[in-house]
Amino acid sequence: MRELADGLAVRHQPGEGDSILWIHGYTLDSTSWDELWLKMPGWNHIGVDLPGHGASRPLAPGDTLPSLGQAIGAAALAHGIRHLVALSVGTIVAVQAAIEYPHVFSSLVLGAPALGGGPLDPDARKIYEKVVRRFQEDGSGPDLRTIWMSEESPLFRGLETCRERWARLAAIVERHTWRELSTGGLFRLTGHVQRPADLARIRSAVLLLVGEQDMPAFRRSAELVRRAVPSARRIYLPDTGHLCMLQTPELAAISIEAHLRAASM
Repeated sequence: MRELADGLAVRHQPGEGDSILWIHGYTLDSTSWDELWLKMPGWNHIGVDLPGHGASRPLAPGDTLPSLGQAIGAAALAHGIRHLVALSVGTIVAVQAAIEYPHVFSSLVLGAPALGGGPLDPDARKIYEKVVRRFQEDGSGPDLRTIWMSEESPLFRGLETCRERWARLAAIVERHTWRELSTGGLFRLTGHVQRPADLARIRSAVLLLVGEQDMPAFRRSAELVRRAVPSARRIYLPDTGHLCMLQTPELAAISIEAHLRAASM
């Protein structure tokens, strides 16, 4: 592992092509991209672990969404990274980086896009609150992963059809420390409102990847981005849920590569 900036660890899969910075979803880490990276050989893949995830430092009291976006944008500028790909909660960070550094990224890919202060899914919120209550009662442990990935959770729905992918993601979530539950740090980040006027600052070519069976709140967020960013276009991935890019990496890779190559011309 190496450090991108400010205690943020990165994994690197070298390639001769342009560099792509990948930002994972909540409770995952940069290893969640491995299968997608195999579908996209030749690119220089750099996966960052968000604070409190993987090998990165914990969320700090002073962390805000703007400060995190600034750190990632500045690091991308310093390292010549022109492409940014993110999933779920990671898209909130990616959008902020593109807002803070609008001329750095040629392309921005947002899978299952979310927005800071944006729409929330009530079922996903119930699962999160259930995890918080269990954490308060018993602390960290395997029960949290079981609740988070249970049948009633809409977050991982659809992935159970592929046992290998499900098991791989379950192992990643199993490693998550859940320390942010004791401080409310997650909501300090995601509660920062990303307004249409902020989104309009983005100059990247934006691709929105949405699972056909994803939650209405995330489909609504995709529409809000599409309306606010003139360059944004949306693709629905068939027969996929919230983690659409991980559920069908072969389809996601085709769309992502085409978008990145067009933005590089």
